[in-house]
Amino acid sequence: MTATVPTESLPLAGGREGAGVRVHPLRTANMLAPPAFLERPGGPAGLLRGLGVHVPRSRWITLPIPCFLVEHPSAGPFLIDTGLHASVASDPAPNLGRVAKALYSIDMAPTDAAPAQIRARGVDPDAIGLVLMTHLHYDHASGATQFPGATFLVDRREWDAANRGGMLQGYHRPHLDPALRWRAIDAGSEADLFGDGSVRLFHTPGHTPGHLSLLLRLEGGESLLVTADAAYGQQTLDERLVPLVFDDREAYLDSLDRLIALSREADHVVCGHDPDGLKRADGVFA
Repeated sequence: MTATVPTESLPLAGGREGAGVRVHPLRTANMLAPPAFLERPGGPAGLLRGLGVHVPRSRWITLPIPCFLVEHPSAGPFLIDTGLHASVASDPAPNLGRVAKALYSIDMAPTDAAPAQIRARGVDPDAIGLVLMTHLHYDHASGATQFPGATFLVDRREWDAANRGGMLQGYHRPHLDPALRWRAIDAGSEADLFGDGSVRLFHTPGHTPGHLSLLLRLEGGESLLVTADAAYGQQTLDERLVPLVFDDREAYLDSLDRLIALSREADHVVCGHDPDGLKRADGVFA
């Protein structure tokens, strides 16, 4: 049964004409993934072959698990996703589940979690009043309870999918803690978060049904495209790659084509699990 949550109307309060934002990409952990993670092998058994069951871990690739601190001049600081919970650094099982602990190889220190990194950048984690979720997979929603005072915005289609789905779909139901202030938004195909053009949302389904990507106007006037997992890496955009795991292949490719077009106009691009994208930020996009 799908848990119901209230709808939050857009745009949110706090917008300011001509506003630009500062964006701090935060690497909350590293994770090992099979070599075929970025591109699914062809054929009917492509998923099974791509899972890398018989590939030595020494040949797997290291991917970051990011989230983003965004500073808006009038709406205040907010997060895009949460990354992994600090507790995962010592024992993944309580937060991610025992099966996930067995399946995933995660490299993380407690100080890698978002609250410590936010504090290190001069922002009080308790001042985070808003968390915008690109989607609700475990690596994006794991750290939600670290921000008990925030409102969590998620596309209505994604909320419904997460409540129907489970581990095989990439969701972990305990992350949807009912004690948190969840609110659903109806983003349609595109929406303006604050009504001032500083944070634009794009519905990019295929990875998940309600996945959102963002185009942000920076305070210096340039633009930043955050694809989240609608494109895992820059190579995904450059070569139109279909990843190992997806919800709907055709929807994924339609969204990818949209992001390819947006990326050609954007000054900066950070993809979902691209280590080079985080390095290019050099600490902050402004």
